Amino acid sequence: MDDWTNRVYLADCLDVLPQLREEMEGQVRLIYIDPPYYSGTRYSLRERGCDTGRRAATVTETPTYVDRWHGGIDQYLEFMRSRLSAMRPLLREDGSIWVHLDWHVSHYVKVLMDEVFGYQNFVNEIIWRRTNSPKPQSRGFGSQHDVILLYAQDARSFRTKTVYRAHDERSLRPYSYSDERGRFRLVEVEAQGIQRGARRRRFEWRGRVAPYLYSREQLDEWWEQGLIYTTRTGRYCKKQYLEDIPGVPVSDLWLDIAPVQGSSKEYTGFLTQKPEALLRRIIECASDEDDIVADFFVGAGTTAVAAQALRRRWVVCDSSEVAVRVTLERLADLCGGDGPPQYRLVRLEETPVRHDWASGRGQVDSP
Repeated sequence: MDDWTNRVYLADCLDVLPQLREEMEGQVRLIYIDPPYYSGTRYSLRERGCDTGRRAATVTETPTYVDRWHGGIDQYLEFMRSRLSAMRPLLREDGSIWVHLDWHVSHYVKVLMDEVFGYQNFVNEIIWRRTNSPKPQSRGFGSQHDVILLYAQDARSFRTKTVYRAHDERSLRPYSYSDERGRFRLVEVEAQGIQRGARRRRFEWRGRVAPYLYSREQLDEWWEQGLIYTTRTGRYCKKQYLEDIPGVPVSDLWLDIAPVQGSSKEYTGFLTQKPEALLRRIIECASDEDDIVADFFVGAGTTAVAAQALRRRWVVCDSSEVAVRVTLERLADLCGGDGPPQYRLVRLEETPVRHDWASGRGQVDSP
């Protein structure tokens, strides 16, 4: 793979995956997919024409795919099972797959992924707030989030890097102390609450007997560094300076990444487009530079754009002519025309339309 070239496949991924397995079995670090949701919706690309001044710009809609399944949920799950099963052999031992869904089928696909990847390799169900203004519903509550199911190829080998979000007013509030070095908060070095169990060893340190959470050696080191603070009651705490904290650690609730809006610079008109910040977070926390990243339902091309910007090798696929066109246009804007090609388009010679849902998405022309 020394002569690697990034690739955009125009094909059904079920036809691409066997070829990729021959080339890169066990070598892909991360797979992200944003497949159909069993939503019953017809999706399209909305493109705005030029505003002439005399006449308002027109908006044209080009069909991308129809997420309707004549065979019902069984047909949809079989569609997903065959493709997920074909994706797994590509993953490295420390690799992972991220499957982006919503409320329609996330629970069904969770059970399916337990079968394909093993329940023991389930890592997280991540909740991403995809809208700040849910539509009112005639019954029940408005839907405001998507679900991302994260599975490891082998949970024993998989680790994510800690992700931080920017501090906000609430997270800054505890940093109410300051000295010549800057703002800091107090962190307990003594056991509190249920931590003060009978088995917790107590010892004397600098005139105070307490159930300490750390060894004398560690406490002495912090004392020499000037990191120990003595309260008015004589209790010891550790100073945690704001400048040493990169942000607030992100949990499985991703509330800080905004969806793509019509006014956004990255907006393409692709109705299911995901924000680049979302894919950047996923790629950065679960892969390294030069790793291979794959997306087999690339849609508006965000995975390819993010992977390219983050210096990953990548391979993406979609059976929609429209999706591939949008992806190539975004990559052209990102990469420019200087130097050798950084990616290439691959059309399979024969890619049949496998399902009625693929109207628009699955229609692929032979070369």
